[in-house]
Amino acid sequence: MVRTKTVSPFPKKFSDRQWGRFVRQGRDLVEEETRIQFALGDLALKMLPFQGRGGNQGVFSVLDRYADQIGSNVHTLMELRKIAHDWPPQERVPGVAWCVHRAFASLDDRFEVIHHPPSGAERWTEDAALSRAGRLPHRPLTKAEKLDRVRTLMRADDYATEAVEEMIRRPDVASQVMANPSNTRILYRAHHEQREQAASARFAAAHERSRNETEFEDTEFQDEDTEPEPLSTESDPLGRREPAVDYQRASREVLELIGSGTTFLVDLQRMIPGLHVSEFTEREVRAVLDNHRRIRAALDWCDSALSTGDKSMDDELARILSEGDDEP
Repeated sequence: MVRTKTVSPFPKKFSDRQWGRFVRQGRDLVEEETRIQFALGDLALKMLPFQGRGGNQGVFSVLDRYADQIGSNVHTLMELRKIAHDWPPQERVPGVAWCVHRAFASLDDRFEVIHHPPSGAERWTEDAALSRAGRLPHRPLTKAEKLDRVRTLMRADDYATEAVEEMIRRPDVASQVMANPSNTRILYRAHHEQREQAASARFAAAHERSRNETEFEDTEFQDEDTEPEPLSTESDPLGRREPAVDYQRASREVLELIGSGTTFLVDLQRMIPGLHVSEFTEREVRAVLDNHRRIRAALDWCDSALSTGDKSMDDELARILSEGDDEP
């Protein structure tokens, strides 16, 4: 290996000579540490040779007791043993830290890769080796590496949910996210599906409640010697009636039509009592009323389609739905 002059990156604090001396001492210590780690791994491997897949039962219990005897940690010994197995003595590279050997341990071509540091670099660093092996570096530098780190940390859904909730509370972040039409569609779709599920749950609960009430009435008023009289809404003081559709058999289109209308009604019943109408500007009131005119026009169109089967849209209806009614 050609020796290059070591230049101090902090000339005001260390001269080239001082910096070079510290670097040499540090490299010597790292090399000594590497020798010790490989030596300990070789020792564990000598005690318990690798037996291939499925042939290493009992290794943990032995190394666990051994670790206690020498004042080490069983997981450390397990890792040292594995790296010693992955890197036979003849393939280990002097001057390259043990952590770099560990980073490359999963690569099939590790014996070749370790001899070729990144372009412009004198030697491998652990982060560079991790990146080369397709793993996350300890200190991500590039945008891609940082995003990979975030994706890894947010892999669990519950953590991701909390992180996203915290991020979108930052106005600038929320604005940038919603500026992307793709993100807007994703959020709208999720919100729409959530509302549909809630509406379906309400329908199912109402249907079940109505069925249970009907069964209870049939049982309560049925006489052994007489046939039960059919229920009618006219004789029912509470005005109860059978559900309009069988929600277990109704088509998706029917459920969607009923669900969207029911959701709209529920939302209005929730919102109207709490409206601060006195705080609305005249322009805001006109905007809401104009939107309601378009909703009524859409409902009339739907009613007509259901009654006649004609789903066509005339020019005036198209104008109202796209632009709104300009009447004051």
